[in-house]
Amino acid sequence: MGLKGFFSEHIKTIHFSWRRVWISVVAVVVFVSIFLVGALVYARTYTDRVLPGVYLGDIHIGGMETTELTDYLQNMQTKLVDEGIHFTFKVNGHQKDFIVNPQFMSEDTLIELIDFDVTKEVENILTYRKNNNIFADTFSALWVRVSKPHVHLSYIEFDKEGVFEEIEIELEDYISEPRDASVDVVTVEPLVFDVTSSSIGVSFDYDRVAGQIIQSWSSLVTPEITIASFEAKPEVVKSDIEPIIDRLPNVFENGRLDINYIDPHTKQEYTWYVSLEEMSDWIEVQRKEGNGFVFGLKMASTTEFLEGDIADFVNIEPHDAKFQIGTNGKVVEFQGSRPGVGVDVEGTYKAINDAVIERTLHDEGVTKAVTLLNEQVEPNIKTGEVNDLGIEEILGIGHSKFLHSTPNRLKNISHAANNKLNGLLIKPGEEFSLINTLKPFTYEGGYSADYTIKGDKMVKEIGGGLCQIGTTMFRTAMNAGLKITERREHSLAVPYYNDLVSGNPGVDATIYDPHPDLRFVNDTGNYILITSDLNLATEDLRFYFWGTSDGRKARYTSPVVSRWIPAGEPRMVETTDLAPGVKECQYAYTGAQASFTYIIERPNGEVDERVFSSYYRPLPKICLVGVEEKTEECPEGEECEEVEPEENQCTEPGGCGVATDEDDEDLEEDEN
Repeated sequence: MGLKGFFSEHIKTIHFSWRRVWISVVAVVVFVSIFLVGALVYARTYTDRVLPGVYLGDIHIGGMETTELTDYLQNMQTKLVDEGIHFTFKVNGHQKDFIVNPQFMSEDTLIELIDFDVTKEVENILTYRKNNNIFADTFSALWVRVSKPHVHLSYIEFDKEGVFEEIEIELEDYISEPRDASVDVVTVEPLVFDVTSSSIGVSFDYDRVAGQIIQSWSSLVTPEITIASFEAKPEVVKSDIEPIIDRLPNVFENGRLDINYIDPHTKQEYTWYVSLEEMSDWIEVQRKEGNGFVFGLKMASTTEFLEGDIADFVNIEPHDAKFQIGTNGKVVEFQGSRPGVGVDVEGTYKAINDAVIERTLHDEGVTKAVTLLNEQVEPNIKTGEVNDLGIEEILGIGHSKFLHSTPNRLKNISHAANNKLNGLLIKPGEEFSLINTLKPFTYEGGYSADYTIKGDKMVKEIGGGLCQIGTTMFRTAMNAGLKITERREHSLAVPYYNDLVSGNPGVDATIYDPHPDLRFVNDTGNYILITSDLNLATEDLRFYFWGTSDGRKARYTSPVVSRWIPAGEPRMVETTDLAPGVKECQYAYTGAQASFTYIIERPNGEVDERVFSSYYRPLPKICLVGVEEKTEECPEGEECEEVEPEENQCTEPGGCGVATDEDDEDLEEDEN
C-alpha cells in the first residue's frame, strides 16, 4: 500500500461548512450577550445599595440598602460614644488610664467633642465608585467585587480644643512646669545678687492625638491612644547665665528708664520711669534669637505697672458725636462717634523690654527713654443719638487717588470736596445732581483753570479736575446702594480714574455743565449726610455717606476690559501757530471697551443687578510742529491778486475795529 492509500484509508477528509461557522459565531455572540446582560443586571441591582465587596473599616457593608446602612452607622455611632476615647500614659514608671466621653451635657447643652454626619456618610458610601453611567457602573461593580476596597468615614466633626482641654484636666496633677535659672538681686547699690538653679518639669505630648482619634472613628473603631510623657527642660539653665553675668552691672549703671508720652489732644508731654529698684525686682534672663541670652524684664510685673500707674492717667474717653445744622441748611458741625485713646500695654512692654535688652548687648548708645504706645477705645455716644435726621452710620465710602495732580487741579478738587460737598444733606427721595451742587464754574465761584477732557483733546478750562469728584461720588453712591439715574464715562481712559483693585478703566463718571451729569436718588427713607476726607499727603480722596441703613448691601465688581484698542501711530500736524521747529505734543490714549456689574441685595432677599458698559475711544499722540508760513508765487505771465493775511481780513458785518485787550482775553480762553 502506498502513502496515498494509507492517508485515504486512515484520515477522513474534512469538508468546509459555512453552517458550522455561523453556529460558532452565534454561540459566541449568545455567550457574550448573556454575560453582558448578566453583568448589567448585576450592577443594576446595586443602584440603591452599597457595591459588593466594600468594607467600612474591617466590616463588610456591601449590599446594604439606605435604611440598613443608616441603622448600622447610627448604632455604631452610639457604640463609639458609649465606649468613649481611651487614653493610656506612663508617669514615674507607672501606667495610668482614663476615658474621655465624646459627648456630655453641660447644664442644658449637649457638648459634642467628636461626631459624624450619618446622612452625608450614607450618601457618600452609596455613591462610592458610581458615575451614573451604566457601563462604567457595571465595570465598577465587577472590579469592587474582586478588589474588596476599604472605605472610611469622611464627614467627621472634631473639637480639637475641647478634647485637649479634657486631656489637660486629666493630666494636670501629673504635669510640673520647668523652672528657669534666674538672678535674684538683693541690693542695687552696692549690687548684690544670687544666681538660682533650674529644675526639670514633666509634660505630655498629645499633638498627634487628634489624628489618631479621627483615624479610629473613621473606621468605626474605639480609639485607644497612648500619650507619651517627656521631661520638660527649662529654657534657661545656670550655665546660660554665666557668660552674661558680668553684663548685669551695665543694666543698672545706665540708670532708670523713662517712658515718654504726648497727649494727642493737648499735646502736653508727660514722663514716667522704671526705677532701678523696680528693675531689680522685674529682671529675668531671656533667650534672644541671634544673641543668645540677655537680661530683660518680666512681662507680668511690667504690664501691671503700665495698667495701674499709667493707664489711669493716659486713658481718655472717646470722642462723642456732635451735630449742628447752620442757617444755610448745611451741617456746620459734625463729628462722628470715634474711638478714644488707651495704653497699648503689649506694645509698650515690648519697647521697654527691648531697651533693657540693649543694656546687655551694648555699652554705649543704649535707649534710656521709650515712647508710650496707644490703642483705640470705642466711644459711649454713637452718631445716631445726637440728631433726629436718621444720621446714624456710614452707608457707603467712595475712594479714588489723584496722583501727580497739578496745583490748580488740586485747588478745584479741594474746593469742591471741602466747600461744596462736605456737610451737605440730601433729603429723602431727592434726586441729587452733582452739576447743580458744584456750580457756578467760574473764578468767582472758587475754581481755577486746569486741563480737562473735551472731545479728543485735553484742554484747559475752569473747573478742570472735577471729574475726580464725579468718579469718587459715583463709587460712594454705589457702595451706599443708591439708584443711579445718570452717569457717563469719560471719552478717554485717563489713569486718574482707573479702578483701585484691578487697575482697569470702567468705574468712572464724567461731568460737564450742563450735561453729562452724575445723578442719583436718595431712596433710603432718611436724610443722607456727605462728608469728605481729602488727604494731600497720600493723594487720596474719600467721600462718606452717613444715614440709616435699611439692611441693603451693595457692591460693584472690578471692571473687565473686553477689548483694548490701540492708540494708533503718532500724528504730526504742521502749524504756523508755533515758531518754526517748536513741537508740542499731547499724550496718546489706548481705547477700551469695559464693563462692571453694580449689585444691590435688598433686605427682602431681592437682588438688583445693573451692568455699566463704557467705551473709551483711542487717541494717538498728536504733535503740533511749527513751520514757516508759505506764500504762493504768481505763475509767470499771469496777473495775481494780492491777498491780505487772514488775520488782517475783515469778515464782520459793518467792518472790523481795532482789537482790544478784552478781545485778546476771549481769544486766550478759546485756546484754553
